[in-house]
Amino acid sequence: MKKLLKKLRMFCLLTFRYRLKSCGQESYIGYSVFIRPNVCSIGYKSFVGPRCWLASEVAIGNFVMLAGRVAIVGGDHAYDKVGVPSIEAGRAVNKPVIVGDDSWIGHGAIVMHGITIGEGAIVAAGAVVTKDIESYSIAAGVPATKIRMRFEPEEIEVHRKALAARRAKLGLKDVTQQDAI
Repeated sequence: MKKLLKKLRMFCLLTFRYRLKSCGQESYIGYSVFIRPNVCSIGYKSFVGPRCWLASEVAIGNFVMLAGRVAIVGGDHAYDKVGVPSIEAGRAVNKPVIVGDDSWIGHGAIVMHGITIGEGAIVAAGAVVTKDIESYSIAAGVPATKIRMRFEPEEIEVHRKALAARRAKLGLKDVTQQDAI
C-alpha cells in the first residue's frame, strides 16, 4: 500500500506540479522542492531530497542522490553594466549543470551553474561547488575542493564497467549526455 501511495504521489507531482524534460522510473522527489519548469532532466532511480532548490538548467543522471536542501543555482543578476543598478541590469546567462550517474550531493550543498559533477563523485554536506568535480572524487569545503578519491584506480574501472552493464541491462540512456543540454 505504501509503495502504491508513493507512486501515486510521484505521478501527481510529475503530471501536475513539476514540468520536467524527463524523469526516469523509480525516481523520487521529496517534499517542498522547487524545480524551475522545463529545464530539468532526472535519470532512473534518482532521489531529490526535501527542500531542494533546482533553479538552473540541470541534467541529473541515473542512481543520483541529492540530500535535503541542496541548491543548484546561478545566472544571477548582471552586475557589470556601468551606470545601471544591479536590480535593473537584467539577468546573466544561466549555464547548464550536469550531475553524473552514481553521484551523491550532501545536505545543504550549493552547486553554481555551469558545473559538471563527474560520475560517481561525492560532494560533502555544506560544500559550495564553484568548479567542476572530477569523476569518483570526494569534494568538500567552501569552495569545494577534492579531498580524496572514492576508489583506487583499478576499483574505478571495475565500478565503471559494472555501472555501464547495469545501465545496459536496464536499457537506460545517459541523461547527462542529451542534446538538449
